[in-house]
Amino acid sequence: MQVFDWSIEDVLTAHPDLYLEHCAAMAVALMSACGPSPCEFRVTCEAFQPAALHGEHSFLARVAWSPATELAGVRVTRTEQRKPLVERAAVALAALAFARLVPGGGLCVTRQGQRADYWLPEIRRALEVSGTEQPRELRRRRSSKERQVLANPFRWNGYVFLCCFHATERLIRWSYHTQEPVHGAN
Repeated sequence: MQVFDWSIEDVLTAHPDLYLEHCAAMAVALMSACGPSPCEFRVTCEAFQPAALHGEHSFLARVAWSPATELAGVRVTRTEQRKPLVERAAVALAALAFARLVPGGGLCVTRQGQRADYWLPEIRRALEVSGTEQPRELRRRRSSKERQVLANPFRWNGYVFLCCFHATERLIRWSYHTQEPVHGAN
């Protein structure tokens, strides 16, 4: 299994048009609760393979952070409720993975009600991101998020990026979903 060593702070330079500092701090708040830097995630890719994986479907992402971001993570846990903290932490990891492994993976936020969280306009894809602290939630949530991302108004194919921040089981399920062909269309 391949191992990728990343720094959470790299999301800031990878996506300079987005304000991801708070998302990075939220990710560190959850990751540091599991132990010191770096935090390891077992990542499984479904229905696609980033070229850097050389035909494999899974990899280990080791995500490190700086002491300054760890301090911000401590402060953010005193400021934010748990559910948005987990969701935004997942956004940070998704932004990092797309920056590192998907050419053209620049993110643009959607408008509310567009059935996805982000557009990847350069590659004409939608992205839905979700986070949980319960591994048993991943299967159900994947199915729900797949339907949601494919209901996007552009009818673009899409990715679902699910992060689990469990104390002993840190997982990412990253899947690709395609639109059903329209029957009878010429």
